[in-house]
Amino acid sequence: MFFAADKRGRLEKQCLYWWEPSDQRINVGDYLSKVIVSEMLSLRDQEIQDKKDKSKRLFAIGSILHFAKSDECVWGSGVNWKLDLAMHRFSRLDVRAVRGPLTRDYLKRRAISAPEIYGDPALLMPLFFPADLLQPEARGSVPYLVIPHLHEPVEKFGAYREHVLLPTCKPATFVAELLRARLVISSSLHGIILAEAYGIPAVYLDMGNGESSLKYDDYYYGTGRMNYHTASSVEEGLAAGGNSAFDLARIQQGLLGAFPWDLWG
Repeated sequence: MFFAADKRGRLEKQCLYWWEPSDQRINVGDYLSKVIVSEMLSLRDQEIQDKKDKSKRLFAIGSILHFAKSDECVWGSGVNWKLDLAMHRFSRLDVRAVRGPLTRDYLKRRAISAPEIYGDPALLMPLFFPADLLQPEARGSVPYLVIPHLHEPVEKFGAYREHVLLPTCKPATFVAELLRARLVISSSLHGIILAEAYGIPAVYLDMGNGESSLKYDDYYYGTGRMNYHTASSVEEGLAAGGNSAFDLARIQQGLLGAFPWDLWG
């Protein structure tokens, strides 16, 4: 069984790229790529490793375009703006959707065509894991949760330790905990995205997590919110509350319609 699972994992990695921390932890946003693509394919009784051409990978969730090679496929990924853009060595990409307009503009400057289909595929999570199945009783039972970025030390949030939710577990477990909150204050981008996907008000906690703000701009702009507020402290986040709602169903429908079914046949 171990060898079969290991072989399956290698085949999956040949078909779909998702980033994994070197210390073997799970980062919920990146791991979501495997989960969401698997759920999409299950709608047609297919699996990740069934992809026809395993020499070209799919890039779905995460700021991971710098790992892409020419002719690989993009469905929702974005640019990691904190890195040297010279790390993007592709000359062509098969783009079906991108996280937001900043990523699309970057690709256009490289003469790579990308449709105006925006959204992080993590926004599809409630379609596959409805809130009522994950945490029906405890929903909204705590006033707020604070979600650090993967690389932020927990000690940074010592005063709020009992309200901290770490992004280091698998998506269904993470969301079951997330649903307890009535407000999410997050420096993790996917803490924000998953909260908003499930209708929980969320605000970006911008207090030095080492990420570029352009990544967050890309997501918010992709949902049609060209103006949004951030918080520089947990207290400020509590006072400001979450950002305005957006047309989630429209984003979801765009992503569903753009999924590259043809790569699986």
